[in-house]
Amino acid sequence: MQRDSVNKFFAAFVFLTSFIVYGLTMAPSVSFWDCGEFIASSYRLAIPHPPGAPLYLLVGRVFTLIPAFLMSDIASRVNLISVLSSAFTVLFLYLCIVHLIRQYLKETDGFLRYVPYAGAMIGSLVFAFSHSFWFNAVEAEVYAPSMFFTGIIVWLVFRWSERHEEIGNEKYLLLIAYLVGLALGVHLLNVLALPMIFLIVYYRRYEMTVKSFLIFAVVGLLLMLLVYPVMVHRIPWLVSKIDFIGLVFVVLLMIGGLFYAINNRQHILSLLLSAILLIMIGYASYLTIYIRSGLDPNIDENDPETIEEFIKYMGREQYGEHHYDRDRRWRESDNGKNYESASQFFWDYQINKMYVRYFLWNFAGVSDNKVDFDLSKFWLIPLLLGIGGMAYHFRRDRKHGFAVFVLFFMTGLAIVLYLNQPDPQPRERDYSYVGSFFAFAMWVGIGAAAALEMLVKYTRKTSEGLSNNLGWALTILLLLAGPGRMLAMNYDTHDRTGNYVAWDYSYNMLVSCETGGVLFTNGDNDTFPLWYLQEVEGIKTDVRIANLSLLNTSWYIEQLKKREPRVPISLSDERIANVNLVMWPEEQEFEVPIVKKRNWRAEADRYQLALDMDSASVPQSMKFKVKPKLTLPTPDGQMVGVLRVQDLMILNILTANQFEKPLYFSFTTGTGNQLDGLQDYMRMDGILLRITPYKDWDIAPDRAYDLIMNKFKFRNLNNPDVYYDASTIRLLQNYRSAYYRLADHFLKTNDKERFVKLTEKMNDVMPESVIPFNNPTLRRVMTGLAFMAEVRPLEEMEKEEFSLMDLRIFGEMGEQYNYPRVGIPALEKVLEVALNDPTNPGIEEQIRSVFRQDSYYQQASEAEKEMVRKKAVVEPVRQRLVTMYEKVGEIGKARDILVKWQEEEPGNRFINENLPRIEQKLEEE
Repeated sequence: MQRDSVNKFFAAFVFLTSFIVYGLTMAPSVSFWDCGEFIASSYRLAIPHPPGAPLYLLVGRVFTLIPAFLMSDIASRVNLISVLSSAFTVLFLYLCIVHLIRQYLKETDGFLRYVPYAGAMIGSLVFAFSHSFWFNAVEAEVYAPSMFFTGIIVWLVFRWSERHEEIGNEKYLLLIAYLVGLALGVHLLNVLALPMIFLIVYYRRYEMTVKSFLIFAVVGLLLMLLVYPVMVHRIPWLVSKIDFIGLVFVVLLMIGGLFYAINNRQHILSLLLSAILLIMIGYASYLTIYIRSGLDPNIDENDPETIEEFIKYMGREQYGEHHYDRDRRWRESDNGKNYESASQFFWDYQINKMYVRYFLWNFAGVSDNKVDFDLSKFWLIPLLLGIGGMAYHFRRDRKHGFAVFVLFFMTGLAIVLYLNQPDPQPRERDYSYVGSFFAFAMWVGIGAAAALEMLVKYTRKTSEGLSNNLGWALTILLLLAGPGRMLAMNYDTHDRTGNYVAWDYSYNMLVSCETGGVLFTNGDNDTFPLWYLQEVEGIKTDVRIANLSLLNTSWYIEQLKKREPRVPISLSDERIANVNLVMWPEEQEFEVPIVKKRNWRAEADRYQLALDMDSASVPQSMKFKVKPKLTLPTPDGQMVGVLRVQDLMILNILTANQFEKPLYFSFTTGTGNQLDGLQDYMRMDGILLRITPYKDWDIAPDRAYDLIMNKFKFRNLNNPDVYYDASTIRLLQNYRSAYYRLADHFLKTNDKERFVKLTEKMNDVMPESVIPFNNPTLRRVMTGLAFMAEVRPLEEMEKEEFSLMDLRIFGEMGEQYNYPRVGIPALEKVLEVALNDPTNPGIEEQIRSVFRQDSYYQQASEAEKEMVRKKAVVEPVRQRLVTMYEKVGEIGKARDILVKWQEEEPGNRFINENLPRIEQKLEEE
């Protein structure tokens, strides 16, 4: 088999392997975070968040046109972009590693001819099955195509390097320039690969001296700055000064200069001008943003339809000022108090937690808690191969070793230095550093090749045949122990098959809204999937999504006011344009006068029925107290309270709306975004909170029951073969919270039939075995309800290892909801242990809970702890058992408890009040 044929075989193998794995694990529909926005924006050619990704949107639009008989789900069609991009990235990584190994390994005797391909295969597949890259490869995000561009331009510069003496070799450099321009239309991270590109060109064109390297460093920095930020930010700025006609004139001047350079054989100048023009042509995809915004699509973030707004859009002004002051960043971070100094903050958080931890996630393994790294997960093989490969690369080929290091640093630690991230972040940011992991994977491949090379050279002194056999054996061993082990360990956690949570949860929010409603959402994660359902699938387009984060911006407020479906806002256009923080020095009462509507009688009747009232009328006004949300310093050094713009807008919409449109908050908005006293006027409707004119109307039971039982979708939440990560499991607890509030209502109103059906439904669609609880209290309560509804037989209470705290909660619920058959056996067990084994860990747990803080428990004397055991553990259990025994007619057992208790505490009030009555009942029997 010829050398090129072997190379093509291995290249095809890594491409097809990665493509098949990504295809099998691809998300079946929309995912959380930015995916919903990108899919919807692709489908509608709309405007996503700054700085946009116009090329991605154009390609995404093409993929949405895939025939339905091939792929029925539009979201999955856009997801396919990431699958293809990622598989090609792995292919280009393989080719890059082959090139690097061939630079220093010139021998091709025996098995050594296969060493570059075997090493490249192992390194590229290690990267293919690494956590962060795989995660991005199966959903509709820009990071997979961004890595595709990084991979192809690095490979192209190596391709040029091999042919730099051929006539027309510049075509590779010009193609790289064009691809860099295109890449800007996907993500700006690709700019960080330019230093490596320049370095490879420098190696081939110039003799390496101190002087030439310093000149190269200055020129390379200037060229990189020319691309970003000069071209990215200054071209729109230039248009704002000289208009598009002026920009055309500038381009024509550059073309004229190019002709002059070509005619006068100014090779470097012509190459530079050609490259700049090609970057500009690729960058021209951003005209899509400007043009489409002028057509006012429903998703039109920042509304960049004017040059001024387009400049702000490209500058990401929506996200506030970006600075590099680490001391300031440390002090303004919410978790800054956890660090003693800015240097500790920088090292412990920004370096170790926000880069080193992610790096080890990918080459050592993610721990089972999905937060830390686990050095034993991959047996350290990928990590050691990479470290060894780096050392070996520098020893054998220092120039290219340094080039890879530059790529590794620029796409890793340099990003850490640039971003200067505060603590905490709203989500993990490992996707930002995949370029760095791409570079390290090159060293993994070189490390594997080095191991093979050394083995073959050492053993071929004995026998050529033995050397070849051992080479193939070690190749297979490294393949299985490296990427094979990673594939096995990461497959389940990266397999999105059957995961419809983002689609279903967003759908359930929308169907919880009545016609024409306004839904306040918290941020990207619960907004973007909603946009997808409305824009792509046309579900509940009458509901207006009001993102509270965006509600702090003038352009978004104006869109809510003027674009259909409109949100009632009474602010003038001038006031909206200048909206800002509002002085709110202290807690103040806010009143919303209520203009009675004709249809409010029905709402009053529902309120009356839900709360079992004799009558109900519409209140004259809604009154609630609002506290300042922020405190800011004044010019004279005083601190004053203020309301955010989003808080002002909630108040304005409440007043302007007059309950004409239903207003809702998503569960995920949190109390901090729900304006303090306004929470008293919120009613649970499905998995939303609806604002009502009635205070303390906790739930609309009929509507909530109908939604959960008949309208909501819970696909695959009972399927143990579908993987759900920790953040998804946390979100899904909202279903259980909604269920509990409704079940509690049915129990209190003695609606046992609907309580049982509801409990059966929730345990069927979302069993604990598939979606575990992340809150022990909720788990105990839900388990207790399952026992009461006979969804779980009482025998399990004896068979399973429930803690004494579990049993106590079951017992208390049994008494509260009048289910003594559940409460009695649970509390009997607790009482038995509390009396006969007072040092039992379960009893100690309950004693600790009374002290609330562990330090108080540690400081308490043994006598104090014993008093707590008697008064806070034993006594309440005895009281509840007496009450329940009496209800079920087991008077003798009630008397036995009281008599034994009286021997210990003859003056106890509860005994003295109940024992005579119990004894009299016993005599009457």
